[in-house]
Amino acid sequence: MNDAITRSALANAAAQGIGIGHLTPGQAWAAHHLAMPPERLTRPLASHIAALLENVERLARRRFFDGVAKDDAEEMIKRAYDEDNPMFLRGPIMETLNDGMQEFFPGLKPSGVDDKGRQVFNLADLAEALGTREEDLLAHAEKMGITNQLRTTPPNPLH
Repeated sequence: MNDAITRSALANAAAQGIGIGHLTPGQAWAAHHLAMPPERLTRPLASHIAALLENVERLARRRFFDGVAKDDAEEMIKRAYDEDNPMFLRGPIMETLNDGMQEFFPGLKPSGVDDKGRQVFNLADLAEALGTREEDLLAHAEKMGITNQLRTTPPNPLH
């Protein structure tokens, strides 16, 4: 964790879902979300500032997790990829999904990255790894309402 808490460092920490200085990832996101001046985030945090950050973080957690059944993996995956949710909540789920991809599909390699640096996979490669047809994957994407996430343009090449 970086020790210097500035507005830009706070924004970066919130976007990446990481802590900064003495702030946890959730506190960093809450402070950024509240546009809190960095000078209010001294160590130790004033009790009223700590309580405010805790309440904002708790509200974000409640919004993220509430209403999802324990066995509803698809909904959690959907929320993890919803950029309206804070990265400090999305990141650990996305990391777990990435670990699972590497464990269960070790031969599957991304064909590039999108404009945000996220891995992009070729549909034919995905179909082969899953033992299905491209048409079945497209039909499933349509059923799930995620066809807008499919790219038709070439991804940025991997370096």
